[in-house]
Amino acid sequence: MKDDSRLNGNYAGDAAWREWFAMCAVARCGEESAARLRAQVSSAMFAQLARHGLTRDDACGDDPVAAFDAYFRLKGSRETGKPLKLYFAHRIKAEGLRMVDFACGTLFGSLSGRVHDIVVDWIAALKGWKPRSVRDEDGRRRLVWEGAGDEAAAELEQPDTVDPAAFLDVEPLRMKSERLLDLVAKKIKAEKQSVALLYYATAQDIPITATAVLEVLQTAKSRAYALREKAMDALRRELRDDEDAASPLFARMLLEACEAALGEAVRAKLGGAE
Repeated sequence: MKDDSRLNGNYAGDAAWREWFAMCAVARCGEESAARLRAQVSSAMFAQLARHGLTRDDACGDDPVAAFDAYFRLKGSRETGKPLKLYFAHRIKAEGLRMVDFACGTLFGSLSGRVHDIVVDWIAALKGWKPRSVRDEDGRRRLVWEGAGDEAAAELEQPDTVDPAAFLDVEPLRMKSERLLDLVAKKIKAEKQSVALLYYATAQDIPITATAVLEVLQTAKSRAYALREKAMDALRRELRDDEDAASPLFARMLLEACEAALGEAVRAKLGGAE
C-alpha cells in the first residue's frame, strides 16, 4: 500500500506517524507532518474531552497536542511499566502492526485506545480532579471525578473513544469485501449468501450445525462443515498476500458485507439459533 493511500482527510498519514514515533513530539516533526498530526491529535483529544462533558473553553487555551506528547514522554506502559515508546515499539514488531493500525487502533481506537487515558490525565491536570473507576451493581464500569464538585460532572460514564473508521476512507475496504464474497462464491460454486453466512457464523461463534444455519444453507451437517472448510480455504488463499488481511478494520468491513448479504430476516433467525 502506498503511504497515505487511504487518507480521508482526518488520518495524518503513515509517514507523519513514523516521524512522530521517532521522537514523540509533534513540534519536532517536519512542517507538513506536524500540521497533519496536530489536526488529528487535536480533533481526537477535544472529541474525547467532550465525551467527559467538557468543552474547549474548559481547556483554558491549554494545547492538547502538548498534553498528548507530554504523556508519552512522562508515562510508562500500564501493562509493563516500561517507557511507552519501547513498549509500543515491541507491540508494533510482535503483532506485525502497520503504522495506520497502530495510530488508529492502539492510539485512537475504540474502547482500548490510549487517547482515553491521555485525556483523563489531561483533565486531572487542567481541573485538579482525581479520576476513579468504579463498578456499578450491573458490573458496568464508569469513571467518577473526585473533587469535581458538580455531581453531573462527577457521574459521567466511562466513554468509548473515537471509532478508527472515522480516520480512514473505508469505502475501498467495503468494496474489496463485496468483491471477495463474490469471488469466493464463484470459486467454491456456492451462493453468495451461503458464503456470507459461513463467515458470519464463524465470526459470531454460531454453531455451523445450528438449525437456523442449516435451514439457510439448505444442506446437511456434514455438508455444512465441508462447505465452510472450502470457504475458509478460499478466503485464506485470496488474502495470502493482501496487506489488508491483518487489519481489524478490514475484518469489520468484511463482517458488515456478510451482514448485508444475509439481510435482516436471516440475521434475526440466526440470533435465535441454538
